[in-house]
Amino acid sequence: METQKISLGKRKELQAAISCIMVFAIIATVLVLGAGLTTSSTFKFLFLLVTGWLGWTFTEYFLHRFWMHNHFRNVNSKIYDMHMNHHKHPQEIKIDGTQRSILFVGGIWIFYFALIWNNYFTLFLGFYVGLTLYSLMHIMLHKKWGRYIFPKVQKAHIHHHGKYPDKGFSFSTIIWDWMFNTLPPKEEVISERMLGFYFKPDKEMKESKSRN
Repeated sequence: METQKISLGKRKELQAAISCIMVFAIIATVLVLGAGLTTSSTFKFLFLLVTGWLGWTFTEYFLHRFWMHNHFRNVNSKIYDMHMNHHKHPQEIKIDGTQRSILFVGGIWIFYFALIWNNYFTLFLGFYVGLTLYSLMHIMLHKKWGRYIFPKVQKAHIHHHGKYPDKGFSFSTIIWDWMFNTLPPKEEVISERMLGFYFKPDKEMKESKSRN
C-alpha cells in the first residue's frame, strides 16, 4: 500500500513536471516567433533577451521544485545535500563575491557579442543575465533590507524555508509560482520565530546547536 502511494505520488509529480514544461514551451515559442516576425532590430533583441531571461527563471523554478525537493534526483546528490543544508542554515549561501564577479565580467563580454550579432545568441545572453541576477538576488532575499526591494519574492522565500517547503520555489520572480499554483497562502503571516530563524547569523545558529 505504501509503495502504491509513493508510485502515485511520483506519477503526479511527473505529470506536473511535463505540464510545466509544456506551458513554458508555448510561452517561449510565442516570444521567439514574435522576435522573428518583428522588423525592428531593437524589438527583436528585447524579445530574445526576455525569452532567455524567462528561460533561466523557469529552469531555476523547475530544478528547485522537481529535483531539489522531490523524487527526480539522485539521493546521494551533492547539490541536493548542499540545498538541504541551506534550509537548515538559511544564511549559509555558497556563491561568494569572487564567483559573482566572474559571472559579471563574463556577462559584459556576452552582452558585447550579443549586441554586435543581434541574432538568436541573445537568448543565451538573457539566460546568462538571469543566472547572474539570481546569484545576487538570492543573497538579497536573505537580508532584512531585501523586503524593500523584492517584498513578494522574499515573503514567499521565507515561507519556503519555514512552514511551506513545497511552495515558493522561485528566487528571481514569483511568475512561475503564481502560474503553477505553488505560492504560499496569502493569508499566512510570517511569525517572529520564523524571522528569527531565517535571519539568524549562521555562526550563532551553529553555536546554539553545539551547546544543545
